[in-house]
Amino acid sequence: MTLLDDKYAPVTAQIGFLRVPLDAASKAFTVWRAEIHGAAKVTPLSGGLVENVLHLEPLTAAVRPRELLIATGNPEWTAVLDCGTRRDDQIPPVGYLSRALKCQGLVLCSVPFSGPGPRSPYGGIQFSMFGPLRTHFLSYVRTNNLVQDGSPLRFDASGTEQIFEETAASSPRRVTDRFTLQMLARYCAALGLRPFEEDFYPGPSVLVASPQTAPAARALSLAETPKWLHIHPG
Repeated sequence: MTLLDDKYAPVTAQIGFLRVPLDAASKAFTVWRAEIHGAAKVTPLSGGLVENVLHLEPLTAAVRPRELLIATGNPEWTAVLDCGTRRDDQIPPVGYLSRALKCQGLVLCSVPFSGPGPRSPYGGIQFSMFGPLRTHFLSYVRTNNLVQDGSPLRFDASGTEQIFEETAASSPRRVTDRFTLQMLARYCAALGLRPFEEDFYPGPSVLVASPQTAPAARALSLAETPKWLHIHPG
């Protein structure tokens, strides 16, 4: 199990969430991007993830000029996706906007563990929770991470332990049992999220396009990117 079975990977390998309705999220997102890159083009879209994911094309490695905000099946939460070929860029917007909007934020990552190789995706199951105030580190409230990044698998957790966490699982002999995709799904359910289910992203949506440029950036279609990254949808 991965986020949406990697059907739209790498776009859905990492997904951000802000605990505000779509309208509030899109307004704040647009203002923030304009402050950094200049005026952004904002396009309201009917439909959700399935209908609009191709609006993120082309996918790029160096910049993220297109971001898609989607109303979820829980009106309290808005999903945030971007056009990056890598899986590490939801942390800055969700972390910043959690403070700006004074709301809860969440970033989830699910990348299948794989063998060595220069293009093999690193493995990772990550749960990063943010809040409206500065904490021990930026606005992180809690993290649970099982990652493999060229070194042996390791698990770490930091911040304030949440009431829904399965703490008995944090010390089994096998590191792979310390934080599983099933646990990630249950943690999300406790917050009213069903990120693994395609119908949880019905929309409507908003596409935010900012004038970021990178002359040497590689641009790929969503269909081309999994092969380039050695992703094999399940």
